[in-house]
Amino acid sequence: MLKSVDFAKINETIADIIDDHILVCNTNGEIIFSNKAMQTYLSYTDMELKHKSLFDIVEDNYINKAKSFIETASERPSGWEKLLFVGKDKVVKLHIKIFRKDDLIYIYGNEKYIEYEKIRHKLDIEIANAIKIHKRSLPESIPDNENISFASLYIPAQKLGGDLFDAFKVDNGLLNDFFEQYVCFIADVSGHGLDSAMLAIYVKDTIRSYFRLKHTPGQLLSPKEIINFFVEQYIKEGYPEEYLVCLVLVVFDLNTKELIYCNAGFHKYPLLVRNDEKIVGLNKVGLPITTAIDTGLLKYEDHSLPLSPGMTLFMMSDGLPEQRVNNEFYENRLKELLTEVSCLKPAQIVQKVHKDFTYFLNHEKINDDITLVVVKLPEKSR
Repeated sequence: MLKSVDFAKINETIADIIDDHILVCNTNGEIIFSNKAMQTYLSYTDMELKHKSLFDIVEDNYINKAKSFIETASERPSGWEKLLFVGKDKVVKLHIKIFRKDDLIYIYGNEKYIEYEKIRHKLDIEIANAIKIHKRSLPESIPDNENISFASLYIPAQKLGGDLFDAFKVDNGLLNDFFEQYVCFIADVSGHGLDSAMLAIYVKDTIRSYFRLKHTPGQLLSPKEIINFFVEQYIKEGYPEEYLVCLVLVVFDLNTKELIYCNAGFHKYPLLVRNDEKIVGLNKVGLPITTAIDTGLLKYEDHSLPLSPGMTLFMMSDGLPEQRVNNEFYENRLKELLTEVSCLKPAQIVQKVHKDFTYFLNHEKINDDITLVVVKLPEKSR
């Protein structure tokens, strides 16, 4: 048979082993209970505090504030408030919360909570700024003209995503009238947090810097050379081994009528639909980019296909085809849809895919960042 249990002693022991500073007083401010953490913080013993009033240990400038706390206390804990307490040896600051129950006033606080909240607030600001930077790194507009048309869909899995894409016409300076080249790429960085988003931005900035530092107006473009340039810069920066960067880059050269691509790690490779509505996978894939792999293995090649009137290219990160709901992946459904809508304009295709994908999700959360870029050539060549 169990012996009688002293629950009051159990509760007192629990109060003594936690880090929170606890003080209990009556509505007149007379201290009834204090735990070890509060006693240590003020350098008073339990008996010394029991012979004092709350107003005896609150700094003079804060006494009225303490009285107001007691008068307005309710069963709902207050927000964090700062009080200065007069300890035996010094005045100490403590952020407290206060509530009232059964005509007793409960006061508890812990400076760690305030530090945590300061850190969290600072982190929230940093994340908010990072979101703004990431959004600004997404293209405000992408080419859409009589010779080629692009459209995009981007949905981050969290507030910050590890995907990034871009599409632009190559600037050939004084030779622009003689050359028409377009570049489109998608980058998928492992993870979804602040670090992944910043690394994705680095990918875009590095690729853009290739055209400032390496590109000669009028030269034929090699996706392989652009990716190799990125790999070289990435290795120099010494990013940690746990990061993986998947990068697929496509060049549309309207003068040579070629599509040239290089794929570093995207196992869900771009899909091409011609007028016969058959899907062709651009399935030549190299390794993802990471410092965990010997640089000798990070070798990439260009692969080319002829451009043809009306052809449509679908570039996507793996988040779209690999989204799963009720053990069904979206991939097969997506491929069927792409053949049905490939005759439409890119912007219309994106709308159709977005609508169908939303229906497929059925209010489920997405598992990964969603990026889709659709590129289409006109039915009649130039």
